[in-house]
Formats: sequence, C-alpha cells, structure tokens
Amino acid sequence: MRVFGGTLMDTDEVPQVVNDCIEYLSKNIKEEGLFRRCGNATELKAIKECYNTGQSIDLSNYCPHTIAATLKTYLRELNIPLLTFEAYPTISSWTDFTAETQIVLCKKLLENVPPVHYCCLRALVLFLNKVISSCTQNLMTSQNLSIVIGPNLTWSRHTITTLRTSTISTALPSI
Repeated sequence: MRVFGGTLMDTDEVPQVVNDCIEYLSKNIKEEGLFRRCGNATELKAIKECYNTGQSIDLSNYCPHTIAATLKTYLRELNIPLLTFEAYPTISSWTDFTAETQIVLCKKLLENVPPVHYCCLRALVLFLNKVISSCTQNLMTSQNLSIVIGPNLTWSRHTITTLRTSTISTALPSI
C-alpha cells in the first residue's frame, strides 16, 4: 500500500504517518527551526520506504528536522491536497478579502473538504497551534509556519504555482 503519493480517500481516519509525526514532533516542539531546517534526505527516503511498504518504524531514531520534513513531504505528495484543488483559487487570493469575508470563506472551505481531509487538517492545525505556542524556543511564529507549511496544503491542479507569502501567512492563522 502506497502511503506517500496516495490519497486520503484510501482511509477513513487521520493517516498513521501524520499521527506518528505529530506525536514525535510534539515531544520535540521546542526544537529551533522545526519545519524550517532541512532533514536528512537519506533518512527521509528510508522513512518513506518503511511507510510505503508497511514496515514498522521507530521515529525516535531520527532527528526532529527529518520528521518535520517527513510530514511536509507526505502532505506535499498527496494526490489531492489537504485543502483540495477546489480551494486553491480562494486561498491564493486570500489577501484580496476583508477579515470578515475571510472568516466566512474559511468556514465554507472547511465545510467543503472531504471528512477525512477535515480530520487530518484539524489534527495538523491543533498541532501547529502548539508549535506556535512554543515560538520563543523554536522560533516558528505563525508567519514562519505559514511560509513552510502553507504550500503543502493546497496547490493548483493545472500548473505548478507558488502561493504568495502574504497569502499563506494570512490564511493559516485563520484556519
């Protein structure tokens, strides 16, 4: 069963890789530059292989940056992004809307994501809120997190596009 590069529709709960990464990273939440610093590419490849082949894995054998990279890679390699392709046009123009409109749009976006996407997004956002709460130690403010996590949550179906930093940094805290 392919975990990386698959879809969330293949399961009816938060994927194990997401739960495992969040559990491990919660114990290392004060690590400076969590999600910003690169993990070890060789180790990341080995972790992906373990998940993709159903092998058991002990994430405590890896550094927090590699596990953060694992989570980002999993999200980025989903066939359908966590916030879905349909949400991309709205999110990419987020700063064009007033704060009041953003709240309405956010609720509408969340109502329209598939249930398993919502469950995964909820787990991720609750965890990222904890990361932000430790920003004095890990230096990962909401703006920093939105820059490194935002592009892994949605993208265009038709083209390879990069969301503007300002769009990402205002969208994530609203979720």
